[in-house]
Amino acid sequence: MASEITYEELATLIKTRAGVSVTVDELADPGCMFLDLGVDSLGVLGVLADVENRYGVSIDSSDLLGRPVAEFLHTVNSTVKAGA
Repeated sequence: MASEITYEELATLIKTRAGVSVTVDELADPGCMFLDLGVDSLGVLGVLADVENRYGVSIDSSDLLGRPVAEFLHTVNSTVKAGA
């Protein structure tokens, strides 16, 4: 199992858990917010739950909601690496 979630994997998780199709380029935009992509807080929580279940980690959602996608991914990857 990979120890880092890529933008490609995040795009797949967003499609699966939130029902929104996004591109890697959209996700990689440093200022991009989930709401800009049409992903609401429930969609973000769904993605987060999937990551927690896959990697056996616990991530505090209050630290992530309302943050840019790049920051979300960095925090999630740091947590996954620390828990691996």
